[in-house]
Amino acid sequence: MQDNYDRIKADNAEIFAISVESINRIRLTVQNNKLKFPVLSDTELEAVIPFNVEFEENAGVLRPATFLIESDGTIVWKSLD
Repeated sequence: MQDNYDRIKADNAEIFAISVESINRIRLTVQNNKLKFPVLSDTELEAVIPFNVEFEENAGVLRPATFLIESDGTIVWKSLD
């Protein structure tokens, strides 16, 4: 995503990462990895739980996931790693 961010922006799209980490840890991650795209903090799991990214066999553990969402909120593609 990082390598293609400029091309994604040129296509009039946006990347947002959502992490359950604290804002301070996210800041370090963004700085250390020189991320161009926004990384949001969701320590209360308000955004991630509705996307059903919790491992069924290990409740409380979230799996990496990628979603392509239209501007109207429709999910058009997803990958649950």
